[in-house]
Amino acid sequence: MRQQPKSRKPTVLAVDDYQPNLIALEAVLSAEYNLVLANSAAEAISILLMKNEVDVILMDIQMPDMDGFEAASEIKKLKDAEDIPIIFITAVYKEDPFVKKGYAAGGVDYFSKPFDPEILKLKLSVYSAFRQKSGVLRERERQIRETEELLRTGRKLSAVLEGLPCGVLISDIDGRICQTNGMVSDICYS
Repeated sequence: MRQQPKSRKPTVLAVDDYQPNLIALEAVLSAEYNLVLANSAAEAISILLMKNEVDVILMDIQMPDMDGFEAASEIKKLKDAEDIPIIFITAVYKEDPFVKKGYAAGGVDYFSKPFDPEILKLKLSVYSAFRQKSGVLRERERQIRETEELLRTGRKLSAVLEGLPCGVLISDIDGRICQTNGMVSDICYS
């Protein structure tokens, strides 16, 4: 019976310059998610440059130096981070133009404070599952590319083996013949 790989707890990067908001998110989410906390957009980008297992980003909008919209735009430019779902959370920018700006910056969802913790957890579950499944698909694609490259190399080596002007036998570790070239039969049956 094939054993299923153990799935890891989804990782959520929470970005907010106001520490009490991060503490509240930690209280709500820490039982179900690995939480990584960032106090600024620059810190979040730095974390993403070092850590590629982030499944979802919760991003405050109103922050000094770089707001959440700018941070999302920068994150979408990072290799291996461009497809991380970003959920904006804000107490201030609730109107339609800001919501549209959030989606334009690369956000997939937009929450206004105060928010329902259960709805946030449900949406995080969906978005993190998408991210984890896309990671599995990327890994399988990489394995398929490697397998195809091995097959191409094997075909090239077989062609070289057939072109050799002498008989060649290839055996496994137990001495069983695995492959021969055409010269072997010429030698054996001449």
